[in-house]
Amino acid sequence: MSEFQFITSDRLLKEVENPYIKFLSINEAIKKGVILPDMLTDDEDLDRDEKILMNVESEEQLDEIEIKRDLYYNVENVEAYSEKPHVVELRWRYTDARAEQLVEYIVDHLETADEVEIWKVWVDEQTEPSVKSITRDELTMDALRFLGADGFERPECLRVTKA
Repeated sequence: MSEFQFITSDRLLKEVENPYIKFLSINEAIKKGVILPDMLTDDEDLDRDEKILMNVESEEQLDEIEIKRDLYYNVENVEAYSEKPHVVELRWRYTDARAEQLVEYIVDHLETADEVEIWKVWVDEQTEPSVKSITRDELTMDALRFLGADGFERPECLRVTKA
């Protein structure tokens, strides 16, 4: 089983890219001094100029916030909990700084939407969720700590309304 975090809304949600992830070609990686496995450098069928290699300066940067409409898990895992038509997957590792970024994202979204739901569920295991509702003015990184909590008791949702 896997944890799945997503955000739903009645309005289209913006996607967020991890700003640290860059894609390099084999030739660019070699120029940067990246040591590549022989299977890449010896494969004559690979386009050595195609940007196929993910590159970050540190492993920690892989955990920055990404918000994607393209869901990794089946949409039934969303539909079991939310009826809102727009959904994005939240991919990240919780830190206070990233939680502050997520607060800003949600507050910004609530400029045009009336409500947003932030979900933490277990894939393919639908049980009764715990749902808490707050207003945009009450939203702090502390309200989002459940997203970084270790362990899983039951699905959780934070519903944030404009007023």
